[in-house]
Amino acid sequence: MLLLLSTFPNDWRKLKSFILGLIKSWMVKCVSRVNYTKSYYMREWELKKEEEKVLIIKLPEENKEKVIWYFKKNHPYKIPEMIWIKPDDVNEEYLKRIQNL
Repeated sequence: MLLLLSTFPNDWRKLKSFILGLIKSWMVKCVSRVNYTKSYYMREWELKKEEEKVLIIKLPEENKEKVIWYFKKNHPYKIPEMIWIKPDDVNEEYLKRIQNL
């Protein structure tokens, strides 16, 4: 099992389509959307701030490359945030559910 943390622009229609594509393709088991975050960062020597959604995506480890491909093809950011976490201790029943897409 893997967790993928990512952000997405504050555009509900595009986000809904993006999430449904992940779920309906059977690449991921679950996408949790955190409704609001404000990201601050430096770009070209200027302070930027954006309203974004945070995505917590649960998937079987063997689908990682498919999800990377999907992000590169469908995510609106030129370089989408993809932070991969491999939990070392997961409830066995939940783990079975995630692995059995």
